[in-house]
Amino acid sequence: MNGMRMFVTQARDDDSGLLRRMEGIEVLGAGGSAAGMTPWAAENPSSAYAASTDTLPRIEVDAAKHRQRIDGFGASITEATGDLWAHAVNDPDQMIRDLFDPIDGIGLSMLRQPIGPSDHVTRPYSFVRRWPDKRLRSLRFTVEEQRILPMLEAAQAASLRDVERDDGRLDARRYASRTAIRAAARAATQNAGQQRQGLRIIASPWSAPWWMKTNLSVLGRRRAWPHCVGRLRRSYYDAYARYLAAFVRLYRDHGFDVFGLTPVNEPDNAQAVWPSMAMNPEEQAAFIAEYLAPRLQTEGLGEVNIMCWDHNYSTERYPEGDFVKQFYAHGGALQATAGSAWHYYGGSASVMSRIHERWPNKGIWMTEASGGDWGPRNWEAALLGMSGRVIAMLRNWAQCVVLWNIALDTDGGPDYYYLRHDRQHSRNRGLLTIDRASGVITKNADYYVIGHFSRFVPVGSRCVGSVASHDIPGVHHVAFLTSDDHLVLVANNEDAAAQRIAIQDGCELRPIELPPRSLSTVVWEH
Repeated sequence: MNGMRMFVTQARDDDSGLLRRMEGIEVLGAGGSAAGMTPWAAENPSSAYAASTDTLPRIEVDAAKHRQRIDGFGASITEATGDLWAHAVNDPDQMIRDLFDPIDGIGLSMLRQPIGPSDHVTRPYSFVRRWPDKRLRSLRFTVEEQRILPMLEAAQAASLRDVERDDGRLDARRYASRTAIRAAARAATQNAGQQRQGLRIIASPWSAPWWMKTNLSVLGRRRAWPHCVGRLRRSYYDAYARYLAAFVRLYRDHGFDVFGLTPVNEPDNAQAVWPSMAMNPEEQAAFIAEYLAPRLQTEGLGEVNIMCWDHNYSTERYPEGDFVKQFYAHGGALQATAGSAWHYYGGSASVMSRIHERWPNKGIWMTEASGGDWGPRNWEAALLGMSGRVIAMLRNWAQCVVLWNIALDTDGGPDYYYLRHDRQHSRNRGLLTIDRASGVITKNADYYVIGHFSRFVPVGSRCVGSVASHDIPGVHHVAFLTSDDHLVLVANNEDAAAQRIAIQDGCELRPIELPPRSLSTVVWEH
């Protein structure tokens, strides 16, 4: 085993604040010598350091035990995020580099993009006029092109940094014009059989246009008619499929690789606060098998992965993944979908493993996991809580992990629908927080959590086996093998004490120190 690099993010509960943020540490020692210690360990000697490496608790990494492929890590550029980037930050270029540059930033590789308004918008908008237009003659994506795509194009350029032209890809530093970026990215993604390059997009609508729905509202329910749930009218299944395909085509024409598509966000969460739409398994199965999949094929978009569900591990109506189980009982729908999409707000990640056991050939993607003041707050609680959950997702077959908003302001906005219908701000937290008054950007714990994966685990890597001995309390871990034959171990230490452990790769052991209350990524050549 060659020398390791170890990257640590750590925070304290007290007033001293952050200790380190994804700080790199060289790990060179072959045994328990000082050369193999982290700076924290060298400054805090203890009798544990005299122990033989052979007696240390260990995490064994089995690079031969291949599990799921990794399709990307990221978050979402909502209309709210796009507005902040365009109008509120002091240095929008630096913000893009911090997020998407694979060398100087954390190299985010996947975005989940709302189709139309989500709960985080500056104001309502629609891609079609406000009366029935079954043939979609008035369909225009002006809002998307003006408020959201400029930030995506800047992100695409940053994500393609240092990629050689002779590989058919773009060096964003040499070819920085918008036209060149679009042309190069389009060329890289037009052949589905080739290795996909640049950012990957999963597209998800929060609702169909209001006139396609049974309650005639973009909301899932109206407060005046709480028992009237907004569902997609059967007579508009074809129009809705063409509406979604047109959005996919828009992104393809702008040079983006639309990797996945879901029929609707959170189909079991139709409510009266923000755009939403109910769908049961039978409705979703019929829509996908009979309308959406054929439409994508007809328009030359058959390589897009259709994902069912796009909701929690468990909901009250569909506990323990029952929606997906009922959906997969429909043979045509099972054949038409690439797999299922999941959120983490209810239930256990182990549900995904049970789905994988029954349908091992179907993909599993984690498409939304937000941070917020309704859950673990910045800094330490969020770092440990979110990292533990992300590790659990990946250990339970998730092929990607996508958090929610890239950036929100200090109130958790822009959040038009929350303020209008709930009379309060969202309390959600982005990877970044933007202070509108000063233009200053704060990187939240969520930024570092996803960065510990996105920066070191490129698209195409494989999750591999890893097993810990029973004497490592409070340590959660997951391991990967990259395409350039490096092993990556991500581990969080929830304990208030440092954990000295050994990483076993084959016959070799290497001691490392996991600092107290920290998240660490260790990289070494296999």
